[in-house]
Amino acid sequence: MEGGIDAWNGLVAGGAYEAGLAYFSAASRPEELIALSFALEEGNRVFYDRISRDLKEEDAASIFRSMGQAEERHKETLRELRARISGKAGDPPLPEGMEAGGFLEGGAPLQDTLAWAKGKTLGEILEVAVAMEANALDRYIKMGRAVADEPSREVFLTLAREERAHLERMASLLDRLQG
Repeated sequence: MEGGIDAWNGLVAGGAYEAGLAYFSAASRPEELIALSFALEEGNRVFYDRISRDLKEEDAASIFRSMGQAEERHKETLRELRARISGKAGDPPLPEGMEAGGFLEGGAPLQDTLAWAKGKTLGEILEVAVAMEANALDRYIKMGRAVADEPSREVFLTLAREERAHLERMASLLDRLQG
């Protein structure tokens, strides 16, 4: 990715509008959207945690650790939204065929992505992280538009703002690296 944050300037996931909701096509209720988002947030959390342990650059490892912590906070936000909508506490039930943490935001299988990352440069890993965060931003914007009630919409749009901050942080690190 040439130019990092300068090149980002509004980057969204590619493809048709509906493509960004591929995992969500079977979900019709906010609780189902929450469950799918929860599973993908867990995938990113695990990815960031594992990558942070493998990095030699402490500055980058620290950023990846904090990104994992941010994904955990997103899961807590989704738990709270689920409790408000359904009256049920705790983690949402996993979508059929999707184990928690099995996929990353953007849809890539976690284990395949971790295997790919072995031996890759920090720059290459950051490019994947930027793409994941762009997909998450795009997804939450779409979900905010798709839900009917205003409190749920605000939760998804808040998550979108946080994903935008993640994207900017990763792109900034990529900029510094490409220096």
